[in-house]
Amino acid sequence: MKAIKYIKHQRNIIVFVFLLINLSFTSSINWELKKSSNGILVFTKQGLKNEIKEVKCVTNFHSSLKNLVCFIKDINAHPQYIYQCKNSFIIKNVNDSELYYYHETSTPWPVANRYGVIYYKITQNSLTKVVTIKSNGVLGLYPNQPNLVEVPALNANWTFTPKSDGTVDGEYYLYLNPGGNIPIWLINMFVVDGPFLTILKMKELLQTEKYNDCKVSFIKN
Repeated sequence: MKAIKYIKHQRNIIVFVFLLINLSFTSSINWELKKSSNGILVFTKQGLKNEIKEVKCVTNFHSSLKNLVCFIKDINAHPQYIYQCKNSFIIKNVNDSELYYYHETSTPWPVANRYGVIYYKITQNSLTKVVTIKSNGVLGLYPNQPNLVEVPALNANWTFTPKSDGTVDGEYYLYLNPGGNIPIWLINMFVVDGPFLTILKMKELLQTEKYNDCKVSFIKN
């Protein structure tokens, strides 16, 4: 009995040490600044499980939290600012803060366009008022599209932090595996420009009056 307890104790120690080593390794992988322009910083880092790079963008918006949330919720407007977005529409509204939508991305010939269903959920911290929008790709929720490739993996997050000067700091994270037989090196060539151009256009459109009178009951400025 004592021998069994000793073995279990030693096993637990080994597992704990392994976790510490793994956490140390993970934290050592730093974001690398790839682009800084127009008040937008774009960082990339190598994913642990995949060679496709992850992307993080940091910027500041001269907008309110409600306007930003209204902007993101306007799914039909995605082709106006999201890089290479060809088509986007709501599939299902779960409630005011959750929905599923279809998204198709144009790609240069001879690569087939990509499509996918994305689920997102909007939450706000009642104390800090920080808004988080988490988006994840959902497979098999929409009929297979002829001549298109369904995106096998997508994870994207927006974090909006209100500032005392009335502006909002925004941080965007993206991991996207477009699937198919596209070389990894070719995918990584576009991981910086796509998010950068999207946010640049987003900042421009937010200056219009379209979202000024927006009402989102579950978001507090």
